[in-house]
Amino acid sequence: MTTFFGFFLVEWFKKPLPTQVGRSEPSGRIFRQIGDLVARVSSAERRVQFVQSAAKVIANDGVAAATTRRIAIEAGAPLASLHYCFRNKDELLQEVYHYLSRDYATALPPVDHPAKGLAYVIEAHAQRIWKRMLANPHEQVTTFELLLRRFRVDQSEEPQALTSNRTMYEGWISSTVELFEEAARSAGESLPTNLELVTRLFISGIDGISMQHLADPDEARSDRLVRLLAHTLVSGLEYEGESE
Repeated sequence: MTTFFGFFLVEWFKKPLPTQVGRSEPSGRIFRQIGDLVARVSSAERRVQFVQSAAKVIANDGVAAATTRRIAIEAGAPLASLHYCFRNKDELLQEVYHYLSRDYATALPPVDHPAKGLAYVIEAHAQRIWKRMLANPHEQVTTFELLLRRFRVDQSEEPQALTSNRTMYEGWISSTVELFEEAARSAGESLPTNLELVTRLFISGIDGISMQHLADPDEARSDRLVRLLAHTLVSGLEYEGESE
């Protein structure tokens, strides 16, 4: 948000400079440009803008076509600004990985009534993920593109691509396990012994339903599948002392 001081500077530099001070018109333009800088977005906001734009370009054109120039055009920002925020395309891609995995849960709306317990939160979390998928299907397409990237790079680059894939899944799993553990503790419930395994199946199920929906959209069917996935996972939770 532009401060009052920033607004004052912008308005001040927009005024024509008095002729008696000996300023030329080019100098006046320079001062006005300096004043305009105050109203520009912060570096942190610009980084997010570039990451979101990169996700859209990757979904539409693939990873190989997502050049820094193409991403800057999508963001409506100068290419120089992108290179100021990110050293290179690889660093930007790494942030896209984080945006779609490690930081994904924090961008979702909060779960209503988290103290209702683990079973409730599993279904509520599945539903809020699904709502975001329907609202931003390009994010899921981008995720698939990034995960398949290891098959499209040179052999020398494959280990790094594989590491990025593992990092992405670790981000999803750790944030989801943390959410589920907190739900159980808030309700005074015991933690399942197979919670991480159930979480991995949760993520795999969402990925599978997403792929099917993107290939053959049917919102009613997909909604039922998401609910069935949640109920099935809840029935598969195991607790210490239970007989197998």
